[in-house]
Amino acid sequence: MRFFHIGDLHIGRQLNGADLTDDLRHILFTQILGSAYQQYKPDGLIIAGDIYDKASPSAEGVAMFDEFLSRAAELGLPVYAISGNHDSAQRVSYGRKLFSASGVHISEPFSADTPVTVLSAGSIDIALLPFFSSETAAAAFPDDGIENMTSALKAVFRHAQIPREGRSCLLVAHLSAGSEKASPIGSLESTDYRVFEPFAYTALGHFHTPFNVGGPTVRYCGSPLCFSLKEARSPQKYIDIIDISANGEVDVISHPIQPLRGVQILEDSFDTLLSDKYSPTDDYVFIAVKGSNAESDAARRLLIKFPNCVSIKYDEHHSQASKTEEYTKLDFDELFSGFFQLAMGETIEPELLRTARALFEQTERGIKA
Repeated sequence: MRFFHIGDLHIGRQLNGADLTDDLRHILFTQILGSAYQQYKPDGLIIAGDIYDKASPSAEGVAMFDEFLSRAAELGLPVYAISGNHDSAQRVSYGRKLFSASGVHISEPFSADTPVTVLSAGSIDIALLPFFSSETAAAAFPDDGIENMTSALKAVFRHAQIPREGRSCLLVAHLSAGSEKASPIGSLESTDYRVFEPFAYTALGHFHTPFNVGGPTVRYCGSPLCFSLKEARSPQKYIDIIDISANGEVDVISHPIQPLRGVQILEDSFDTLLSDKYSPTDDYVFIAVKGSNAESDAARRLLIKFPNCVSIKYDEHHSQASKTEEYTKLDFDELFSGFFQLAMGETIEPELLRTARALFEQTERGIKA
């Protein structure tokens, strides 16, 4: 059996204010359900939580995910999805019984009766474990002496009776797995990764960088997009392809994602950044200006060359006034002049700029009122 493993889509999240809708749509439809699907022909698609960036996603975000699931169903590609800590389990699982008839399988919200949704996929089982906390598990199973996330998971697996005897099981979960100590990592409780040893493979979501935990059969696939400066330092993203046999043997391939726009970090002097050393690009760019030679309209000029620049920082040697300057803090004339030149390829006429400024100020007053 072959599965795609993705997660942490965070539909609706922005990159420092940049709308990533088109970028995510490209990855979901052109990359995952397009070229990667045609190349690998998987038997199923795993989505390991954090489908949305907020518990109450926008109508546009819900519509895009609905379209994604519909396209997968048209391809005959079963989907196995769970909710993450950014999701509302109730909203994500809405219509799950109806969807299952089309091959779209979504975990039920965590409960004492159904802590895990277990499905048969050919020769193996797939166990869908939605996001939950140790406190939630302790309330569901008060007689199990649950003290931390590791003991919570052991109790959950015991009550769900997984893995089932004689059946290889692929577990899908959204949590923080680390060392044997149940200490916090990031915003979630950590669990000892060895709790997953009974499973043939554990497909995890939560961390945005792909990596194995304690061995090759417990793995985070990472997010499909860069969502921060930290992630931009390792911008390559992947689709994990999991091959799992009936006897539990596993092989994993990481297929590189080709994004609609790349992400770059540029660190250089103002003059050098504007020189031929750096080509104009539509990539998302984080800029760090070195030295103290940046001019007063530095941000505007950089935005003309790098229109999808999402951050401009100045080093400590720059003057205090310029150090705190961000292109988002430029006045209207600078921002609109840069935008006009980028869009029209020419300098805006003063009269047109005054008209645009007047309309902006009128709109701003209306919003504040």
